Amino acid sequence: MYILLKFASIFFLIVNLTNCTSQNEKVVVEGAGVEVSSSIEEDDIGINEDNKNISIEDDLSETAKINKILNEKLVEVGDRVFFDYDQSSFKKEGIETLKRQARFLIANPNITVTIEGHCDARGTREYNLALGERRAYSVKSFLTSLGVEDSRISIISFGKEKLQSLENNEKAWAQSRTAITTLNP
Repeated sequence: MYILLKFASIFFLIVNLTNCTSQNEKVVVEGAGVEVSSSIEEDDIGINEDNKNISIEDDLSETAKINKILNEKLVEVGDRVFFDYDQSSFKKEGIETLKRQARFLIANPNITVTIEGHCDARGTREYNLALGERRAYSVKSFLTSLGVEDSRISIISFGKEKLQSLENNEKAWAQSRTAITTLNP
């Protein structure tokens, strides 16, 4: 009986392995928004397993592609400024970042942005929501003073709800005291 079970297991394994090598099969990667397909010529099977032709098809819409490029450009010019503890005036280093953001926004008049105000983990939820709002508003005010239309910028405060770093030290807290500019879809 044991030999019969062993033989059936080996047969089942061989059948499954044979099914795994089907030709020109499309593999969908869930959550990635990308289809990966592989094609292997029958002559190549067993001869050169390392040299498979793999193609990746991007199924992003044209609008999604443009948004992706604009998001990358925004990150490139700088999408965030930082604040000192319990302050709503951004650090001096942020001035150049906001000037680049303003140039980017003026050069792309059809996009709108949201400024997210963030705080570190210390303090009450209510206090940090108010502080995050003041931080986002100070960035919005600076961008509008540089010529970006007020109507293109909205603000939101996350307070301490979306920490940028989960560590519990001064360096981590400094990373969380920020205002982040994000493109609206």
